[in-house]
Amino acid sequence: MNDIRLGDVTISAILEHQKFGMKPEDLFLGSDTETIRRHAAAMEPFLFDPETGRITLAFQSFLIRTPSKIILVDTCNGADKMTDAVTWDTQPWLDRFHALGLTLEDVDYVLCTHLHIDHTGWNTRLEKGRWVPTFPNATYLFDRGEYAYWQEVSRTGIVPPRQREEVWRINCLPVAEAGQAVLVDGAYRLDEHVSIVPTPGHSPGHYCVRVQSRGFEAIVLGDLAHHKLQCCEPNWSTPFCHDPAMAAKSRRKLFCEAVDSGALLLPTHFPSPTAGRLSARGEAFQFDFVTD
Repeated sequence: MNDIRLGDVTISAILEHQKFGMKPEDLFLGSDTETIRRHAAAMEPFLFDPETGRITLAFQSFLIRTPSKIILVDTCNGADKMTDAVTWDTQPWLDRFHALGLTLEDVDYVLCTHLHIDHTGWNTRLEKGRWVPTFPNATYLFDRGEYAYWQEVSRTGIVPPRQREEVWRINCLPVAEAGQAVLVDGAYRLDEHVSIVPTPGHSPGHYCVRVQSRGFEAIVLGDLAHHKLQCCEPNWSTPFCHDPAMAAKSRRKLFCEAVDSGALLLPTHFPSPTAGRLSARGEAFQFDFVTD
């Protein structure tokens, strides 16, 4: 994704990794091969590999630079946190962050749309055998209900299906212990340019991030949608969702609002060029990438 200028705000993507991932039949509840291939045939070829039947997924963060703040939205998988699902080199993420002319000390805020492993990884890093906040001067904003939910998961050891053990303990607790975490309730305005939009369902306190400046608007979607197929089939949620029905409801509501407002959407897992706009197609939506 090229840098996006919205009035006085600049948004940059920081890519960690992009790959052909799961088969959509395994990712989207209620999906079927015939419908998937019908939609995929009308999509950009980089989104779906017809030979393997797999979709392309990106793992990336968004850096928002306002006139007064540097804000990082989601922090991918991070270093020293490899799992069976995360086998790629995560160092390029850090290299790309520095290529934007920034140091770790420059970040003012870290916003986590939710607390899954691939959205919180660079929250912390290993230093002399201890997990410490990666961004020492940043305030990290976590949804209060989301934070409490994963805190309880860590306390009980009862991990929801498809989720990773100890993500909260490694990626969130050290931030709180360092005094850098702020828990927010629902809708929250950081300043005149950036605000949090509650979109629960994928996780208990999932939120999107709205950016506004001089009449322009963009919305970082987090995991509200993983692939363009969910624009064609907005009721398709994933087995990773805490509440699939609520996730679909949140997705449709925000999509309808984005059609009306013309907001630029930044879906975290859509591969480059990533950014796009929606138009209504009956009960579904058409997502068109923006390349300039």
